[in-house]
Amino acid sequence: MEFQAVVLAGGTGTRLYPLTDGVPKCMLSMANRPLLSYQLDLLERSGFKEALVATSERARDELDNYLAQGHKGSISVDIQIVSEDLETADVLRAIKDKIRKDFLVISGDLVTDIYIHHLADVHRINDASCTVLLRAPKPEQKQPGGKPAKVEGATIDYVGLDEKRSRLLCLESAADIEEKLVLSRRMLTKHPNITVTNKMLDAHCYIFNYWVLELLTQTPELTSIKTELIPFLVKNQYSSNPIPGQPKQIAGDDGAVDESLEIGEEEQKEESFVPIKCHAMVYDGGYCNRADSMHTYKEMNFEIPRHHGHSVPWQHQSSFPDKTEEEKKVLYKRLDR
Repeated sequence: MEFQAVVLAGGTGTRLYPLTDGVPKCMLSMANRPLLSYQLDLLERSGFKEALVATSERARDELDNYLAQGHKGSISVDIQIVSEDLETADVLRAIKDKIRKDFLVISGDLVTDIYIHHLADVHRINDASCTVLLRAPKPEQKQPGGKPAKVEGATIDYVGLDEKRSRLLCLESAADIEEKLVLSRRMLTKHPNITVTNKMLDAHCYIFNYWVLELLTQTPELTSIKTELIPFLVKNQYSSNPIPGQPKQIAGDDGAVDESLEIGEEEQKEESFVPIKCHAMVYDGGYCNRADSMHTYKEMNFEIPRHHGHSVPWQHQSSFPDKTEEEKKVLYKRLDR
């Protein structure tokens, strides 16, 4: 596999309390198996032979027990212990010495049946700097009276895509927008037809070029992948100035186009840099959801056993094999609180 896989499984799961009281989020039971098993099975089915799993010290013992006794896959897992206080981009900085090439980052609460090589194809074909997995909007469930049902705990993002639904031109959390959404003139010149929606889900599954690690090293103020790193890359796609870590254009590379130049701009920069390209894959043909709130956790426990198809990477198996039946009952009862 040309990419390394990084699973971010160190979250404290505060939005899933009290389920995470005494149980690491990555080891919560999801449809009768540990949540982390879904990411490991997805990676193995996609051809990965090994994965870096970044997790917290308090999750180490349960994770070690599961990998030794419960996990049936053959993928090699390299556990990296990081502080629970670190944000997602901080975690990448902490384990950067373990990453040697372009890499895939997947959240430890994502369950999906996507084929990773489809996301990788989007990344390769477009020579992207980063590629983001988006879930297409779910059909709205209307309450009696015709009003759409509100989703509890849902995070609203504004996603802007070009007319081909491939180039990512905007990814902003609604909580970070004070008054209005602003797009640069250069971006609008390049892409006059932009579709902006707040109905898509950022699945927290990304592919990055290796040089993005150097960007993170030089810009410690970028602490979150979703709310800071991705928006930073998106906004700088058509900037005339290079960003930290952005590699220089190799002389004689006729296939590369400097997209930072405006249409009709005559002066060429003395040094040219590899253009920043952010792309997205909109997944609307299968299952994709995150256990990032109590509402989605309960929803996924109901949906996953009922979702079937040739591409489903999960199978029924015993969860927490190192637990007694009484201990399992205590864990499962927490779901009904």
